[in-house]
Amino acid sequence: MTAFQEHMRRAGERALEALPVPLRDEIYVISFRIWRQDSLDWRHPYLAIGYNTESEVRRVLAARGGTGGDPGEVRWSYAYWPLDETAGILGHGPEPTDDPVGAALHLAEIKELGLWYEDFDDPDNDEVDEEQEARDDLLIAHFDDACVGLARHLHTSGKLTEVLGRPVPVLPFDMYRAEDLDRLAEAANPPEVIVDYLAWARAQES
Repeated sequence: MTAFQEHMRRAGERALEALPVPLRDEIYVISFRIWRQDSLDWRHPYLAIGYNTESEVRRVLAARGGTGGDPGEVRWSYAYWPLDETAGILGHGPEPTDDPVGAALHLAEIKELGLWYEDFDDPDNDEVDEEQEARDDLLIAHFDDACVGLARHLHTSGKLTEVLGRPVPVLPFDMYRAEDLDRLAEAANPPEVIVDYLAWARAQES
């Protein structure tokens, strides 16, 4: 395990411990929002850890008057989740104080792996574009793996069950990569934990 992976595990555990105690019985999903300091700069990603509650689902449905759409969408689509992610921001967060240790460890690791690059100078050069795109794909996969690994750890270590009293899905998502949602969900969770989510998601595809 790398120093960055170890940091993600410890910071992720602290994020769960920071979940509001009065809401824990109502939390049915942990959200892993993957984003970046600059939306398209894949060298500086961060993970914002949040949650949604049963009462929030009821509130949104009531505000819609009980009509106009699929209740499953309100429950499982991140578009309806409150982005209250004060539980934890890991990596290169939008504020320098979010996770300076995690940011430094991530930077050191991608440099050691040869994934880091300086800004490419000629955006009109097709070969340069292809090189940057290939490097970005590796950076995306590297951070995805770290986030999925954290989610699996929270399940297998028993930390989720310890904090919430039961296992709940951990759903990673990147708002620029909707096509990856199901793949990340399946990688991050034991199959039995995401049965309801996958049933809804696959119904949307049919």
